[in-house]
Amino acid sequence: MYHPMFKAHDIRAKRECFAGEGGRRVAVAVAYYMACVLKADSIVLCRDARLGGETLLEEMVNTCSRAGLVVYVDPNPVGSCQFYNACMLHDAPCGVMITASHNPGSYLGMKLVGPDLSPISMESGLASVARAYEEGTPLPSATRAGAVKVIDTLTPYIEYSMALAHVGRGELSGLSIACEFLNGSSATAIMVGLGRAGVACTPLHPVPNGNFPLGEPNPGRKESMEEALTFIRTHQVPLLFAFDGDGDRMDLLVDGAQLTPSFVMYSIIDQLKALNPHEEPLAVLFDPKASPIVFNEIAGKGVQIDIVRNGHSAVKHVMRQSRQPRYLCAAEESAHYFYQLPTDPSKPDSRRLAGENTLFYLLLILKAFKENPKVFNEAQALQQSFYRRREWSITIPDGGQRTALLAQIEALMAGMGATRIEHDGSGHSLGAVLYRRGVDTGTYGLERGWLQLFQRISESEESLLRFEVIAENEAVGLPLVEALLALQGRFTQTT
Repeated sequence: MYHPMFKAHDIRAKRECFAGEGGRRVAVAVAYYMACVLKADSIVLCRDARLGGETLLEEMVNTCSRAGLVVYVDPNPVGSCQFYNACMLHDAPCGVMITASHNPGSYLGMKLVGPDLSPISMESGLASVARAYEEGTPLPSATRAGAVKVIDTLTPYIEYSMALAHVGRGELSGLSIACEFLNGSSATAIMVGLGRAGVACTPLHPVPNGNFPLGEPNPGRKESMEEALTFIRTHQVPLLFAFDGDGDRMDLLVDGAQLTPSFVMYSIIDQLKALNPHEEPLAVLFDPKASPIVFNEIAGKGVQIDIVRNGHSAVKHVMRQSRQPRYLCAAEESAHYFYQLPTDPSKPDSRRLAGENTLFYLLLILKAFKENPKVFNEAQALQQSFYRRREWSITIPDGGQRTALLAQIEALMAGMGATRIEHDGSGHSLGAVLYRRGVDTGTYGLERGWLQLFQRISESEESLLRFEVIAENEAVGLPLVEALLALQGRFTQTT
């Protein structure tokens, strides 16, 4: 077993794990992997505003240069998308972003990428880093001299994002919005970019602060969003965007109500098609928990739809592997958006890398809103047109009882005429089970009485099972929820 800081897709733990010898040890392990296993000659290093991030960044700079790598570093707090952009524009074979994303302020961590922005997860190299950490593998003598180059990641990121969205200076003038940054690290890039586009934006908590005085830098936490919700109630602002600690999550509230990512994609699908006229058909990946009703509407616009396993690494892996058709973009219901980023935004046919750029998506949303604000009202109406029982969890420590319950649920769903789905259209595991009834998996045509059950075993907590139900209406969905709760009644419900 590796140290608990090594997760499936990143390195993350309480801040004290990275202090002193712990920080030096993880820096050596990462540098060893990049220089000696990946055979990289250069690396991009960035950090967000988390406490302890500045010390860990300096440790990484010194260690990586000692390992013979040319280090491109931005010493200032930045968002993860700004970091990804720097990796791409420097054509760096690897990079490390020091962040713990939306986790509480007591956490610190790292996101690692390899060539072409490929995520380094347990399945693609992180296990080697963990092994080097556990074994205390030393850095060998470098065969070349390292160097440290301080870079500006802000200006290139803004210029790239505006060019990619086809938004010129002042083009979005007349729009007035608000942004809640939760004292994370994306405010500078977002606010400067919006200013250049002509958008009047009221920033809430734009100053990076690793103490995170509002609580967890997570827009999904109601307590963290209280001041933003109060602001919406007292000001005439049609759109409010909220970002997490490292700025790769972007929630959207339209007239005070959250518009989930799949319905945001519905609102901007025409913009995406216009930016990519040669992508026939335009192919988009969605979270398995998204509603078939939005799939039905988007498919009606000639767009190919598939579902993909949750998790940044999994989404980007499927996008990287896709050929014909190429999955151009993706959205997770956790408010993360992905895109095939061209290395040259002025040339859509240039080499493309699957990655994240929230400023690009923000500009695209505002462009769509300025051209046709009614499409967002249509999206809200669609989002409210079906029944949803939000995700709930139960805890079952005993493996035999878990297996028995899952068999009972499978029998229940079979009896209701539902189809069991465990893989996406490319044969990749969903990491979950999806039961659907009355949903055509090719065209996403819907029959009367359609329903869907999402069922997942937590990756981080083995005894935890998660469920979510959506259906045509309450008369269809509520009986299913009641039947599930009756089967689960003797177990502890955690949410």
